[in-house]
Amino acid sequence: MQITQQLGRYEIIAELGRGAMGAVFRARDPKIDRTVAIKTIAVLQADSSSTEQYRQRFFREAQAAGRLSHPGIVTIYDVDEDPVTQTPFIVMEYADGLTLQDFVLRSPGSKLPLTIALHLIEQIALALDYAHHAGIVHRDIKPANIIVTAEGRAKIMDFGIAKLALAEATVPGYVMGTPAYMSPEQINGNLLDGRSDLFSLGVIAYWLLTGEKPFDAETVTEICVQITSKEPRYASELSSSLSSDYDYLLKRALAKDPAQRYQSGGEVAADVHDLLSGHKPRSQSSGSGASVSSAAKTVLIAINPENASTFSTSKPYKSSKRKWIVAVALAVLLACAASAYLLVTRRPTPATLQIVGQYPFHSGHIYIWVDGELRYEDELHGTHSRSSGESLAVTLPVLSGRHIVRLQVDAPGHIYDHASAIPGRFRPYTQKTLLVNFGTRNLDLGWE
Repeated sequence: MQITQQLGRYEIIAELGRGAMGAVFRARDPKIDRTVAIKTIAVLQADSSSTEQYRQRFFREAQAAGRLSHPGIVTIYDVDEDPVTQTPFIVMEYADGLTLQDFVLRSPGSKLPLTIALHLIEQIALALDYAHHAGIVHRDIKPANIIVTAEGRAKIMDFGIAKLALAEATVPGYVMGTPAYMSPEQINGNLLDGRSDLFSLGVIAYWLLTGEKPFDAETVTEICVQITSKEPRYASELSSSLSSDYDYLLKRALAKDPAQRYQSGGEVAADVHDLLSGHKPRSQSSGSGASVSSAAKTVLIAINPENASTFSTSKPYKSSKRKWIVAVALAVLLACAASAYLLVTRRPTPATLQIVGQYPFHSGHIYIWVDGELRYEDELHGTHSRSSGESLAVTLPVLSGRHIVRLQVDAPGHIYDHASAIPGRFRPYTQKTLLVNFGTRNLDLGWE
């Protein structure tokens, strides 16, 4: 797009950057005399129907991201299109600073002090936690999409834009950049939730703390193979200033299986805060389980008849009273061992949540939360005939026990925006089916 002095009502001051997806400008909003950043989005060059769908999707994604208001997220002020070229654009907060990539490169030795690195990781984690609870997944967390302001605050850019860039209908000629920050499920083309962003944050954290990337190779294919199958080296092996607590943090953040990963940005931030305070990560509670296991093992050894010498004394047992005391002691130890064993081995077992229904929309968006955690979001692409509906079928893994399932469906073209929640108890190794009725006034949920 040729640079003009005006874009909508905004006055262009300077071009800040340009890429395959569009250009970024520093501009002025004359209505309130405010400096803003404007990002233009290249429109899909295809048939008129596809182009219009892409434009509408852009506005829908940008408007959803515009609801986010957090100090760690670049705020979206406006979304519009140029009346002359019909190029859509987003008006954002102008965050004066450097990308995280440049911020690190300009630091002495291209390495941040440990405390600064931890503070930035904590800030990014809190921002992601806020966005995920609002139902928005970024999908492209990387150093180039994070600004570090002059005050040292990290701010995430491009919420709502990354989904367009990574969608099936991408701009012709646009080649996706290095996948070094993508999650295994993203590379494999699986459904994504906020835990994918947390894996990307884990890659950034590893780089900030060690100075090296956890997955690095000469080709994109090799990087993808590493992300999906290779465990990176322990951070403590790369830097003597990092303890095993950092190994725990990064290993959990970079877990291949999302279920083994941090489940929320809040959990990441809490553990990072503990490290900043000189404490062990609070989520490392599994260590107490290990100690229980060791205690149970010790007790079981102690009550083994082959180890009866553990209870021997300087005098032989001559009285029945003493034998009774020993018997009671053995019984107590056995009970303690059994309890310890149950504490260690009793784990929630897997179950399955299936969500089915028929929706009458030809376009919309659906979000699914389980216990407040966004587990699924996707576009609804239905038929253009109101007489026939499109089937919804989503299957999510959950743990046995009681959960609250919440759905929100937003179909702007149908003036439909409803949410509903329902509790349910899941039995181990079984599937529980939730029936969704997309009514005109409500979103009705019921268990089959």
